[in-house]
Amino acid sequence: MKRNFIYIIVGWWCIQFANGQTLESYLAEAEKNSSEILAQQLQYESTLEKVNEVGSLPNTQVGVGVFAQEVETRVGPQKARFSASQQIPWFGILKAKKENAKLLATAKESEIDFLKRQLRLNVKMAYYNLYTLQQKYNITQQHIEILDTYEKLALNELENNRSNMVDVLHIKMKKNELQQQFQEISETIQSEKAQFNVLLNRPITAEVLVLDSLQIQENTILTTMEMLEKHPKLQQLDAMEEVLQQSEIVAKKEGNPKIGFGLDYVLVAERSGVSMPDNGKDIIMPMVSVSIPLFNKKHVSKQKQLQLEQEAIVQNKTTVKNQLRIAYEQAKNKLKNAMESIKIQEENITQANQAKEVILAAYQTDKMDFEQLLALDQLKLGFEMKKINDFNTSLANTAIIEFLITN
Repeated sequence: MKRNFIYIIVGWWCIQFANGQTLESYLAEAEKNSSEILAQQLQYESTLEKVNEVGSLPNTQVGVGVFAQEVETRVGPQKARFSASQQIPWFGILKAKKENAKLLATAKESEIDFLKRQLRLNVKMAYYNLYTLQQKYNITQQHIEILDTYEKLALNELENNRSNMVDVLHIKMKKNELQQQFQEISETIQSEKAQFNVLLNRPITAEVLVLDSLQIQENTILTTMEMLEKHPKLQQLDAMEEVLQQSEIVAKKEGNPKIGFGLDYVLVAERSGVSMPDNGKDIIMPMVSVSIPLFNKKHVSKQKQLQLEQEAIVQNKTTVKNQLRIAYEQAKNKLKNAMESIKIQEENITQANQAKEVILAAYQTDKMDFEQLLALDQLKLGFEMKKINDFNTSLANTAIIEFLITN
């Protein structure tokens, strides 16, 4: 059941870039280079040309005949016959066909809008993934540097008999594990950049610039179902429904008679040796013809087909509306959960830092507890990774919401 509106208060993540044109420039480049969008635009232009095609009259028929044996008439022998005829469709059918072609172009235009919107979503998702990987790269690198410091400190403590070799080896194992993760992230970044370039239809080795930081702020928005109903997929189905309705009108008009007009001109030679009025006078014969559809079953069947297709479109619109609503509710829920999770991870990171400060403060009077220190750093690393994943989730679902409701 259609609701008049849904009042939803959600966190809307407005992304403020240090260079605000960076992502937008990639979006513009992707749209400019997209072969799929270009192909659809060419098809759209072709559909517009169809308007001129269907609005034209059928070909004029012209004929020339020469009598193999002359036909004698009172005024002379017939030498040749020239004829021309033009068939004219029933009143209003050409206009109906032109309107049908225009509606087809409108449907194609909605398809182009959808492709542009889908491309923007894909580029945003890829960009946000690169940003997330870059943040993970930096976080991992920082923790490797921290472990380097711990290793030096543990070796120094070992020389002073305040530590043991187990602590040193434990730190080395943790560092080796992080270095492996660091290498995997680095390789994944290169792979994602290559895929990003493919998405923008440019050389695979082209440079991809990803900003070091993104700031976000919360806003409140009012979302109505009318915003979802302006989605290009629904607009395309609306246009296709109008196309089918207009096609039904065309099919009905095609069941009407067709009128033809023609003219025959017969060339007559003069009779020799005879003096008479109109000797050798050519014959002019205007003609009118009517094509009567006595067997109209095919036109009735065509109308029935178009009516059934219209009913199918109505059902498809209901399906698409439900899919858009589900996608919106899911994105809104994921966005809300990610926002809450980010706050929790920030609190956890703060508490981990405080606990670390306590341990380091105790080092002034007691030996270093490397086991506890490593466990805290491992927890902090997990919190930081979870936070950046949640940040990515919030960005991705913001992009999905924009894909669903942005006009």
